[in-house]
Amino acid sequence: MNRIIVTLCSTFLVAQTANVQIVHNSPYPTVDIYVDGVVALEDVEYRASTGLLELPVNTTVGIAPADGDVIASFDFALADGEGYIVVASGIVGDTNHPFELLASGLETEAEDDGMFALQVMHGVTDAPAVDIYANGNLLVDSLAYGDFAGYLQVPADDYTVDITVHGEEDVVISFSAPLSGFGGGAGVVYASGFLAPTDQDSAFTLILTTPEGDVIVLEEDEVYSPTANVQIVHNSPYPTVDIYVDGVVALEDVEYRASTGLLELPVNTTVGIAPADGDVIASFDFALADGEGYIVVASGIVGDTNHPFELLASGLETEAEDDGMFALQVMHGVTDAPAVDIYANGNLLVDSLAYGDFAGYLQVPADDYTVDITVHGEEDVVISFSAPLSGFGGGAGVVYASGFLAPTDQDSAFTLILTTPEGDVIDLSTTSLVVSENAVINPSEFSLNQNYPNPFNPSTQISYNLPEDAMVNINVYDLMGRSVRTLVSSNQIAGYSSASWDATNHLGEPVSAGMYIYTIQAGEFRQTKKMVLLK
Repeated sequence: MNRIIVTLCSTFLVAQTANVQIVHNSPYPTVDIYVDGVVALEDVEYRASTGLLELPVNTTVGIAPADGDVIASFDFALADGEGYIVVASGIVGDTNHPFELLASGLETEAEDDGMFALQVMHGVTDAPAVDIYANGNLLVDSLAYGDFAGYLQVPADDYTVDITVHGEEDVVISFSAPLSGFGGGAGVVYASGFLAPTDQDSAFTLILTTPEGDVIVLEEDEVYSPTANVQIVHNSPYPTVDIYVDGVVALEDVEYRASTGLLELPVNTTVGIAPADGDVIASFDFALADGEGYIVVASGIVGDTNHPFELLASGLETEAEDDGMFALQVMHGVTDAPAVDIYANGNLLVDSLAYGDFAGYLQVPADDYTVDITVHGEEDVVISFSAPLSGFGGGAGVVYASGFLAPTDQDSAFTLILTTPEGDVIDLSTTSLVVSENAVINPSEFSLNQNYPNPFNPSTQISYNLPEDAMVNINVYDLMGRSVRTLVSSNQIAGYSSASWDATNHLGEPVSAGMYIYTIQAGEFRQTKKMVLLK
């Protein structure tokens, strides 16, 4: 009987304990950690982690600045034999995000050697709830400050971890997470620092800590930011200007009729124009497509209410379909000129081009041309230019009209200027050449081109090519096949043509946003494409 009593007493005297890892994620003091009033760890630095500490299941953990008094104590009731992670979080003296100890369960190994047991914790006080992606796949949804995401079994591999604001697509910051060497193990990745740090603060980062006390600061990856290639042309008389991108000066002292080469700009960007060394006089927001090319032409006249200063944009191509061709776009940039027709070596090149319009790219033989300008619908040539394109085979460029048709003594005269994506500027009025009589510019086949811009609001342009004279019908339909608008219904001569649609129906009423279908019927040729109206 005495032996039985002794055995029972020994059993009840065995202390119940839990394994606890402590992480210091509260900026910034080095601290001492107390357990039940007794100092257990001294001089624990910011972002340090302990290994597993065996603590009583009912215990009080206290935190003190190194060699100072305890500033906060926290009582824990733990389960015998279980593992926990305790993260010192918040900011001492911050009433919105007070200092606290946040706890969660802790695992020490994965389900097998090919996996890693991962828990994620949000410890950044000034960051919103976030979504976390690993190699493009959603890993954690809507993790807010102070939250732990329960353990996930992930393959022991190397990952790119992207952080987004919850519910949004744009990546705020990315990190490399090299987990390929941790097969069979476990760890906690916690967010630390500040999303918007001051000069004295530490920046937002992710830190991996393991139950052994390892601390690995994950390296920040360069976040892929979608960009577009943009050429800017200064065609607004006359001030020399500075060009701003998103509020920061990007180009200084850009003269009238100068062209930039291709600038790599964010797809959502604001371009501002200022007189040289002056304040921005106009800003324009652009929503561009990733990887696409654009030309932006500063046009109009500052202070002219009839032709106000503006930035006009169109798509930009950098090369022709082959080395024997030249990809040509034409733009009307003369405020006092009417709509014009443009002929090259006597053949109609562009029909009814009005101020501010771009004629979509045309593939023309790389040859030398005489370019004649007529008022739309008339035969008399107003002005002619030489266009030496024979040396530009395989290339591309924009010819834009500049100056004034009826200049004053202070104004520049009407001219055509060729600019290439490399930033070359060639004034066609100054060239002199012998033109080949055999140069032909009519298209080789029927085609209907994709409208531009697309998506669009409030209007878009549809270009098409006619290798021969034909009866042409261009119609717009909704997705139910109902006729919305007839844009063209006439006999037309061979050449490159375009039509515009202002998003109205047969009655001139605005149509609703959505997808529309447009078709061309030219002789036996028929083609259909889709376009999207945004509002």
